[in-house]
Amino acid sequence: MDENEKIEELEGLIVDLRFDLKKSKDKEMVYLDILSNIDNSLKVLFKREQENERFNLGDDVNYRECIENLSRRWTNINEFINYGYEKGIG
Repeated sequence: MDENEKIEELEGLIVDLRFDLKKSKDKEMVYLDILSNIDNSLKVLFKREQENERFNLGDDVNYRECIENLSRRWTNINEFINYGYEKGIG
């Protein structure tokens, strides 16, 4: 293998690595967005609970149901994201 072939091979490797890095960054941004949405939902939930206690609204928060919904949603989102990346969509 001469020097030009080595250079072409390394340039191809660089292109592949840049593509993989972009894919990883895109996936990271999706997960950060999901975590931000979860954080915002929790803030709303805690605010609701705080107002419920303050004004005696009698609106109890079912934390078990919230966690189960969160778990199901997380599983669905994760499967969707992984499916997209396996198929080269993401």
